[in-house]
Amino acid sequence: ALYGEPINPHRAAEDSTKRLYAGPLDGNGRRSIYQKMTLMDPPKFLALFNQPIPKLTTGRRDTTNVPNQALAMLNNPFVNSMAQHWSQGLMQDQAETSAERVSSMYIKAFGTPPDSKTIEGFIAFANECANLHGATEQPLLENQRVWQDVAHAMFNMKEFIYVQ
Repeated sequence: ALYGEPINPHRAAEDSTKRLYAGPLDGNGRRSIYQKMTLMDPPKFLALFNQPIPKLTTGRRDTTNVPNQALAMLNNPFVNSMAQHWSQGLMQDQAETSAERVSSMYIKAFGTPPDSKTIEGFIAFANECANLHGATEQPLLENQRVWQDVAHAMFNMKEFIYVQ
């Protein structure tokens, strides 16, 4: 939703003496421009991705590509929770095949349909995840953990991370 009150960023610990309060991990689904910024404790996840320092005027953000960013996309609780949230929604979709689900996920993530090689790669990945999780008896389309891994993999693709 546009406008409205700002949201406190997620914090591991609150400090009421500094007026640093924890907000929800997903920011109530709002964009980062609606997060409260404080000089004492700016959001750490955004700082990894070149968030400007709040007390400095910044005309253009720096462009970097550092290992910390890749590690954050793999391990950050926010990214993991968003993959889990997406996979929970997938359990309600009407996909009849893995290819259909991969295609709809890809379109949602990238705004373009995948080619057949990409679909085959993600289906192979989903099957491998099912084997690693020991969930070979459960139908693939009903295994939320597998689709959480697929969503997490899509979040880490170059096409998702970089604007071209």
